Amino acid sequence: MKLTVFGASSPIGQQLLAQAVDRGHEVTAAVRPTAPASRFPSAVSVVEVDVYTGRNVETALQGATAVCNVLWHTKHSPPDYLTESGRHVLDEMESVGIERYLTVVPATVRTDDDQCGFAELLAGSIFRLLRPTITADARSYIEELTARDLHWTVIRALRVTDGPRTRQYRTGNISLGFGSVSYADCSSFMLDCCERGIYLQMLPKIRS
Repeated sequence: MKLTVFGASSPIGQQLLAQAVDRGHEVTAAVRPTAPASRFPSAVSVVEVDVYTGRNVETALQGATAVCNVLWHTKHSPPDYLTESGRHVLDEMESVGIERYLTVVPATVRTDDDQCGFAELLAGSIFRLLRPTITADARSYIEELTARDLHWTVIRALRVTDGPRTRQYRTGNISLGFGSVSYADCSSFMLDCCERGIYLQMLPKIRS
């Protein structure tokens, strides 16, 4: 599989690159011009992009069979960062015929049939209160993605933290409580979904 990763310099992106290389995949890291190439494994191809404006997205996608988008808001990112960046990637994917797309968003993006206990509802309410811009942007991004005829998977996590890869996590339509998951385990699950073709056009949650 030839995989392109957007947001490759983020903590989850770094884990995703390393694990994808370990699994024998050909990987392209799409990164901002300010990201030092030394941060990436030597086996990874690095392409500088401005995903928010769409500059060089086409180059980063050349030859790809699947795309992982793990872009995340930073202190200086615009309020529509996920939506606008995602639109550029998705438009180019459709233009060149790439169908498999995986992404990670906060679990505050909900579906009508979600299982949510009190703790998760409380945690989600606090997140929406503290990060209203991120919440609104993530919802807009996923609304646009799920309206497209692609083989997408949206992974939702309440908290993603540092920690080892354990592969001891739960996924699917589960109650998250106040639970978290490590960057390593979230990356492992994303690659499993990609390789096995599972959770197609679904929004599974994940927690340790």
